[in-house]
Amino acid sequence: MVGDTRFGVRVQGIAKRYRHRVKGEVWAARDVSLDVAPGEFLTLLGPSGCGKTTTLRMVAGFETPDAGRVFIGERDVTALPANQRDIGFVFQNYALFPHLTIFENVAYGLRVRGRAEGEIKRAVGDVLALVGLAGYEAQFSSQLSGGEQQRVALARAIVIRPGVLLFDEPLSNLDARLRVQMRHEIRSLQRRLGITTVYVTHDQEEAMAVSDRIVVMNQGRVVQQGSAEDLYQRPASAFVARFIGRINALDARVSALDATGIELQALGRTLRLPRPAAPPAPGTAVQLMVRPEALRVAADGAGGWPAKVAACTFLGEKVELHLDAGGGEPLLALRPGGADAALPEGRAVTLDVDPAAWLLLPKETAP
Repeated sequence: MVGDTRFGVRVQGIAKRYRHRVKGEVWAARDVSLDVAPGEFLTLLGPSGCGKTTTLRMVAGFETPDAGRVFIGERDVTALPANQRDIGFVFQNYALFPHLTIFENVAYGLRVRGRAEGEIKRAVGDVLALVGLAGYEAQFSSQLSGGEQQRVALARAIVIRPGVLLFDEPLSNLDARLRVQMRHEIRSLQRRLGITTVYVTHDQEEAMAVSDRIVVMNQGRVVQQGSAEDLYQRPASAFVARFIGRINALDARVSALDATGIELQALGRTLRLPRPAAPPAPGTAVQLMVRPEALRVAADGAGGWPAKVAACTFLGEKVELHLDAGGGEPLLALRPGGADAALPEGRAVTLDVDPAAWLLLPKETAP
C-alpha cells in the first residue's frame, strides 16, 4: 500500500513556548530530540500537558518550533507546511467530513493531489478493504460506529501512501473493549505496511501494547525512552516507575553500605539489597519501590513481614490485595485468580520479596 521508500524521523532539540494569561511564559516542549528508525512504531507517552501532542504537531507541521529542526528522511522539513511533509495524520476526533460519503472522505487527499479518477477508485477500494470496510463507500460517517469511523480516518491517512504516519490519541473516544480491539488492528496494519509511525497517548497499557519503543515525557522534556520492558523493569526515575504500570513506593533511608550490598531502613525494618551500580551514601533518603506482582503473600504466617488485608478485590484472572504493613499507604499485591485466592479483610498475612525485585531510586516529589 505504501511506497517503496520508508522514511525515518529525526527531531533535533525542538522547543515550543506560549504566553499564558495567568501563568505567563509556558514551555510546552523544551529541547526534545527523537530518532525514529524507518518502519519503527514509536509512542510518545506522558500525562496531560507533558508536551507530547505539541511535539507531534511540530513533526506534522501544524506548529512551528521556536528552536530546533525536524527531518523526515534526509529532508529538513522544519519550515515546510504539513501538506509538503509526506505524512498521514489521524486526529483524536477523526475529523471526518460529515457531508461526504466514506468514499469521498477517503478520496479527499488523492483528489487534492490531482490523481486520476481511475486511480482514486482503485486506491480507495483497496484501502477500505485493508481496514475492513469494503462495501461502506456510500455510507456517511453519522451512520458508522466509533470504531468504524476510526477505520475511515486511518484509511484516509494511509491512502495517500505517506512516508510517515502520525496518530494523536486516536482511541481516546472509544469504549474500553473497542480500544483494545482497535489498538491491535492498528499495530497489525502498521506491521503489514512497514510504515514509520509516531503515536501519542496518555494510556500506558495502550503504549506498551502497540510500540516498538516508548518515549516518556514530563513537563515538556523527554525523561526516558526504551522498550516497554525496559521502562517497566528498569525505570530511571520515580516518575517513570509510577507512570509505567502500578508500583508500591516506600520512603527509605540508607543505613549501611559494603562491597556486596546495601542496607536500608523502611517500615521500621532493615532490608538488605544487592549493591547498586551507583549506590547512595549512608544517611541518604531514597525511594524504595516494588511492583505488585513481586509481593509474595502467604496466609499461613510463614516468614516475611507481618501485614493485614485491608481490602480484597476479585478480578477474575487475578485478585488485588491492599495490605496494611505498618506504613502510610497500603501496599498493593497481586495474586493469580482461583478458588482460594481471595482473602477476607482483616486476615493476617506475611509478605516476602525477592531482594532483586526492589527498585532503589532517588527520592523525588511524586507528580
